Amino acid sequence: MYEYEYVRYLNLPQIPQSILDSLNMNLDDYEKKSVPLETYVWTDSFNEEINRWCRENICSTVYWGFQIIDGGVAVHKDVGTLTKLNYIILPGGDNVVTEFYKEDKTTIASSVIIEPNRWHILKADSYHSVKNMDPGKKRFSVTGRIF
Repeated sequence: MYEYEYVRYLNLPQIPQSILDSLNMNLDDYEKKSVPLETYVWTDSFNEEINRWCRENICSTVYWGFQIIDGGVAVHKDVGTLTKLNYIILPGGDNVVTEFYKEDKTTIASSVIIEPNRWHILKADSYHSVKNMDPGKKRFSVTGRIF
């Protein structure tokens, strides 16, 4: 029997370095959209090339954007999302931990340092947080809502 997992890596093609090199890395230029968390931003600014590539190579029916995390994210469940497909470009530090919690929001069920430059699915409808980000660094990821 396997231990229940909240994050699973997928053997999908890596985003080409030429596309990563063309991304605007001044993360302050991205328009802040969506959620009410002050340290988390979902955005589709500057996503034309990444959205096109991901639709051709990963999933044609998903709209692809970016997540920007600045300073970690408190315990929460994503609203309207069961599962996300993510690709971390900038991890925000070497020991950034994504923790998953039981329904009491305090008991840790799982803890993982997610590898950058690798596709993974994340069980976004479970309580989770992001911790241990290095001061002054941001986490920057490609993201698509699966369910």
